Amino acid sequence: MILLIPSAREFDRGLRRGIVEYAHAHGPWVFHEEAPPYLQSLPPPQRLRNMRRWNAQGMIALQSRIAEVKSLHVPQVVAVETRRLDPSICQVVSADVDIGCLGARTLTGLGLRHFAFCGLKGLQFSDDRETGFRQEVRNAGYQAEVYSASKQNLGQSWYVELKQLARWLGELPKPVGLMACNDDRARMVAESCQMHGIRVPDEVAILGVDNDEQVCRSANPPLSSIALATERGGYEAAALLACIMTGRTPPARVVSVQPTHVVPRQSTDILAIKDLSMVRALRFVRENSNRNLRVTDLVTAAGISRRALQDRFVKELGRTPTEEMHRCRVDRIARLLVETNMTIGEIAVACGFEVDAHVARFFSRRTGMTPLAYRKKMRIS
Repeated sequence: MILLIPSAREFDRGLRRGIVEYAHAHGPWVFHEEAPPYLQSLPPPQRLRNMRRWNAQGMIALQSRIAEVKSLHVPQVVAVETRRLDPSICQVVSADVDIGCLGARTLTGLGLRHFAFCGLKGLQFSDDRETGFRQEVRNAGYQAEVYSASKQNLGQSWYVELKQLARWLGELPKPVGLMACNDDRARMVAESCQMHGIRVPDEVAILGVDNDEQVCRSANPPLSSIALATERGGYEAAALLACIMTGRTPPARVVSVQPTHVVPRQSTDILAIKDLSMVRALRFVRENSNRNLRVTDLVTAAGISRRALQDRFVKELGRTPTEEMHRCRVDRIARLLVETNMTIGEIAVACGFEVDAHVARFFSRRTGMTPLAYRKKMRIS
């Protein structure tokens, strides 16, 4: 099997991990890959001739490589896409509209009133994430400003792009919640803010996508990011390829990489609410999402009446105190399901449930999936 997916970014690394995991479980598969760039002395035509000698029966490759390697006449191909191709082609795509919606819900949950999206013009994953973001922001009663530069312009002058981006950032109403189309773009926003004295997160709260720790943790401040089920996507892509290589009809020709949860870091550590009672209540909810909180707990933390608390939550966030407590608790359960190997019983204890069945009912009622189904969908094991 030919594998033409780089390993420079977390999205691609996650896919590769999932593909290899499938091969270990269902193989044996022999992977053929190009030599790393620093070892490639042959011109592309010669490299393709060498690939032909591998006699591979299948290939998983980036969309940008499909046309290049058609001459290899590999029988079965799965393409990793930035845009949708002919429906007859088996593809791996990210659930980009859903990713944008999750980004918007995350930022509106901070009590912000102004929102922005920073993307890359002409790349479908960015355009679709922008669409989901803007739709969800509109649903919350707000509008989103958009900055979208072409990939070609970025390559021509990084410095000029930083200046243009800084000008746009400077003109945005503050504080603003900004979603970038991926972590690289989020890092560029953070760098532009730092160069031009715009405070993160106090003036601009930044959220990226991919949860690439190398990018997120090296930014100043560290970037919050939406994690994706890339390993599950890679595993399903390999299963899809195995299916068509053996002559079977696959149940679906598109593998969708889903968002799993938000990994919070310093770049979104803000509650843009002037009402100090609300701030106290919200911080209490987020710091105690492992407990079975009641509205009376929030009333005590906020220091106001139950009626006043109810009215202020609806006014500031568009949801009740109970809905906010449930939302934070569901997020915590989802993170533990994806990031740990804890049993459902252990997760129940960690989230303040007395009985395993209670956490299952609670999670299912609010997500439409049982905890085990969610883990299976988002993870390999």
